[in-house]
Amino acid sequence: MKRWFLSYMFLAILSLVIGVGIFVALIGRPQVAVINVSYVELDGFTADEINKTLQFVRDDNSIKAVVIKLNSPGGTVSASANVFLNTVKIRDKKPVVVLVGDIAASGGYMWLLGANYVYAYPASMVGNVGAIMNLPAGASSPSENVVPTGPFKLTGGSYRTYIGWLESIKDEFIQTVFSQRGDRLKITPEELAGGKIYFGSDAVRLGLIDALGTEVDAINKAAQLAGIRNYTLVDVNAALKEQGTNLSFSKFGNYSSNSVKEQFPYIHYMFWEPK
Repeated sequence: MKRWFLSYMFLAILSLVIGVGIFVALIGRPQVAVINVSYVELDGFTADEINKTLQFVRDDNSIKAVVIKLNSPGGTVSASANVFLNTVKIRDKKPVVVLVGDIAASGGYMWLLGANYVYAYPASMVGNVGAIMNLPAGASSPSENVVPTGPFKLTGGSYRTYIGWLESIKDEFIQTVFSQRGDRLKITPEELAGGKIYFGSDAVRLGLIDALGTEVDAINKAAQLAGIRNYTLVDVNAALKEQGTNLSFSKFGNYSSNSVKEQFPYIHYMFWEPK
C-alpha cells in the first residue's frame, strides 16, 4: 500500500512538472515591458506617439507589468492629461512603475501620477505643480488693421477670464495629485500650489514619489506588484520599431512656434528651465 501511494505521488508530481513545462512552452513566460522616454515635451504629436506605446503594453496579454523610464518637463494641459489618463487605463489592468530620470515636472509629474509606484534618483527634479499661459498678441495690442465681430473674437476672453481659467486648471491639477497620492502626501495643497520643484530625496520625504531607486529596482517592483517570477523583459521601443512604428519623441513640441502662440492662448503644465 505504501509503495502504491509513493508511486501515485511520484506520478502526480511528474504530471504537474510536465504540465507546467508544456504551459510555459506553449504560453510563454510572463513579460515586464520597459518604455524608455528619453526626453519629451508633451504636445498633441508627442502624446499620440506615447499613446502608441501605452496601447501596445495595455493590449498585449503576455505583458504582466510595465516600467516607464520617464524624462519630461511637461507640456500642454490636454496632452499631459491625455497620457496620464491612458497610463491609468494600463494601471487598471496591470501594474505600472515609473522611474524618473533627470526630470518629471509639471505635466511630466501629472503623467507619473498614473503609476502604482514611482522611483527617482536623488538628483531627479520632480514636482512644479501648476500651470502657465501664453496670451495671444491681441490681448494686449489691439490692431486697426483687423476688425473682429465681437470684443473677444481675437482673444477668446478678457484678461480676467484668462486668470480664472488658469486658477481652475491649477486647482484641478492639485486635486489630481491628492486623489492619486492620497495619504502618501506630506505636503499641504497650499505648499503644492507654490509650484516648487524638488530633488528626488525631498520628493520622497514629501510623498510626491515613493522611493529612491534604479531601473533594476523599478523592474523588480513591477514584477512584485504583478506577482510574477521567472519573467522576461520587453523593450517596447525596439518592439514597435520591428513592427514598423518608429517613435519620434520630439524635444520641443509644436506649440513652441510663435505663430501658434499669437493665434490663441495656450495653457501649459510646463517647467521652463531658467536661461
